[in-house]
Amino acid sequence: MNLSYAARLSRQIFRLGKSLLEINNIRKLLKKDFLDSFTKTLSILMSISLCARWFFDNLSVLASYKIIDLNHRELTKAATTSWVFALMINFLNILQEMMKSYAREAMLRENSIGKTTRWVVNNLNELSKTRRMLRLEIAKNIGDMVIACNGALIPYRVLGKQFSEKWVGIGGVVSALISVYEIWNDC
Repeated sequence: MNLSYAARLSRQIFRLGKSLLEINNIRKLLKKDFLDSFTKTLSILMSISLCARWFFDNLSVLASYKIIDLNHRELTKAATTSWVFALMINFLNILQEMMKSYAREAMLRENSIGKTTRWVVNNLNELSKTRRMLRLEIAKNIGDMVIACNGALIPYRVLGKQFSEKWVGIGGVVSALISVYEIWNDC
C-alpha cells in the first residue's frame, strides 16, 4: 500500500507545472507559418484543453494534500473533462492527416508518369509509414479516451455506470504500450 501511495504521489508531483509546457506549445504554434489554418487551430485548441487539464490536475493535487481548500474530486473531474476535449480534438487532427495522406496518394499516382519506379515506391512507402503511425495514434487515443471518459463520469451519465477497472486498465496498457513503441521507434 505504501509503495502504491508513493508511486501515486511521485506521479502527481511530476505533473505539477505541465500546464506551463502547454502554454509554451501554444506560443510555438502561433509562430508556425507552415501549418494550414485548420490544423493550427486544432493544435492550439488541443493545447488549450491540455493546459486546462494540467491546471485543474495541479489544483486537484494541491487540494488532495490540503494545501488549498477546494474539492479535489471536482477538480479531477474538470481535469479529465478537459482531457476528453483534447483527445477529441486530437482525433479530428488525426482524421484530417489521414485524409491528407489519401489526397497525397492520389496526387502521387497522377504525377507518377515519367517518374522512376524507385521514386514512386519510396513515396508510397512513406505514405504507408505515415498511415501506420496515424492508426497507432487512433488506438492510443481510444485507450486514453476510456480513462478520460471514466474520470469525467461520461459513461455514468450515458450508461448509468462507469467502465470497469478492467477496461480502464486495458485502455491504459494500450496507450502506454503504443507510447513506448513510439519512443523506441524514434531512437
